[in-house]
Formats: sequence, C-alpha cells, structure tokens
Amino acid sequence: MDYLTQFKSIRDYTIQLCDPLETEDYVVQPIIDVSPPKWHLGHTTWFFETFILKQFVEGYKVFDPEYDYVFNSYYETVGARVIRTDRGNLSRPTVKDVYAYRKYVDDAMVKLLQNSLSKEMEEILLIGFNHEQQHEELLMSDIKYILGNNPLFPAYKVESALEKKTFIPSPEFLKIKEGLYEIGYAGEGFCFDNELARHRVFLNEYSISNQLVTNAEYLDFMEDGGYTNFNFWHSDGWAWVKTNGIKAPMYWHKIDGQWQNYTLSGLQDLDLNEPANHVSYYEAAAYASWKGMRLATEAEWEIGAADFEWGKRW
Repeated sequence: MDYLTQFKSIRDYTIQLCDPLETEDYVVQPIIDVSPPKWHLGHTTWFFETFILKQFVEGYKVFDPEYDYVFNSYYETVGARVIRTDRGNLSRPTVKDVYAYRKYVDDAMVKLLQNSLSKEMEEILLIGFNHEQQHEELLMSDIKYILGNNPLFPAYKVESALEKKTFIPSPEFLKIKEGLYEIGYAGEGFCFDNELARHRVFLNEYSISNQLVTNAEYLDFMEDGGYTNFNFWHSDGWAWVKTNGIKAPMYWHKIDGQWQNYTLSGLQDLDLNEPANHVSYYEAAAYASWKGMRLATEAEWEIGAADFEWGKRW
C-alpha cells in the first residue's frame, strides 16, 4: 500500500470512529486519564502539521498558531501546552473548527504525498501513521468511558462490529519448557523503541492457559468473596478496593439482582462466555491468587503466545 493510500485510510478510520458521536460527546473529560474525542482529532492532526508540513513544505502556513498550545501533548521541544487535566475545559476551538483544521491539514498532506519523499520524511510519516492508530485505540477506550459513565448508559453504536460475540472457550494449559528464548521485535517493518532490542531471556518451565478468563469464571471469584477477602490482594490493591469501594470490574452493574455489562451497544445482560474485560492489574492478580496461580511475566506471555494466536481468540 502506498503512503497516500495509507494516510487516507488511517485518517478516514479515525473519522469513522467518531461518526456515531453527538457534538456534546466530543468535549467530555470525566477523569484525567480520558481525553475528549475532539482533542484526539486535533492532536493527531497537529502531529502531521508540526512534524511534516511545517518541516518539509516551504512556505506552509499553519491553520492556527495557537493550536500548538492547544493540541501538543508531551513534546517538550515544541513548546508549552495545555495541561492534560484541562483538555475537557476547551470549549473552543469548537468541534466544527477541529474538523476544519483536520481537512486543511489533510488537503496539504495529500498534495505532499503525491511527490517523492525523502528518507527522513518517510520515517516521520510512518511514526505519524502508527501514532494515529494508537490514538484510535485510545479514542475507543475514551469514548466507552465517557458513555459508560453517563447514568443513561447510551449506546455508542447498536450491535457494534467491535464487539462480536464469537468467543468459544476450550481452555487448556500449555507447558513451556525451561530454556533460553528470544523476545522483542524481530520483523523488518515499523516498531516502537520499547519493542527493542531483541534479546535472550532464561525461563523456568511453566504452564500458561491458551484461553482468556471468562466472565463466568470471574463471577465465581466474586461470589466466593473475591472483593471482600484481603488474602487474595496485594497491599496496594486492597487499599485501592477499600478506598474506591470496588465490588466488580469496570462497567459491571448489578440491576434487579442480575449482572449487566455496559458495552458499546449499551447496557446488556452479562454474557458469561465472553472474556472478562476492563479488569485492572490488581483484580487480575487477585483472581490469579484465588485460583492458586499467578500472572504471567511479559517474557512468559510473549513466548507462550507463539504457540497459539492470542489475537484471534476474541
């Protein structure tokens, strides 16, 4: 796929993710860890304008000089920025303004990508592609948090293709032999620096499940006092449970005696066969302790995943 086609595909997909939103949904920031959808749209656009158009297009005129301050995230060398906690206070620029900004930059990028590119520009462009795809993942997480913490539990999109119910559990534990293994990125395409350098690790023999924990299995943990028995929890985890009154995974709600789960299609009865989602590290560690097991290390997870396709299980 050529760069122009890739650029259009990635940029269009971000817009598709926002299509079901109402204008009011674009500006909400319930907690510090969530960024408003409007900010994601502006920030990913700012990246291409700042690091490609301003750098490589002679005479390029920025859409709005103040957007450097509004849409910078953590790039210290570029200048000052709105602090993360204040992103939800930005009623201006409007959603309409941000979409106009996006079109302005996209038009300039399309024109640029019809020409030959330098090696330096290609490298930055690939970072930009992957950067926006990261934000697409963040965008969906943030949209779900925004809508899922609305007391009306509005649906993002009914029967969303993002939540197909095709999971069929058939768990078994795979035994991984003791030995030296290589982990880290081994391909020739793009990767982020935290996936490098490829290196060897020694692993003792261990077993790892070939399936994810289901809602039914996690519910067994809950009904056996999982959130009331401190023996299963790390000290920090138990303090988190007590301080925040945690009684179930995020988006689980017990209504009229029945567990329901907020999904992108709205509030629905808990599907016991689905993998348990939105479980924190503390909760995962407590569940493993309750099972008399432990969580896999990063190296164990990476090597275990080579024996079956994690990403196609759900």
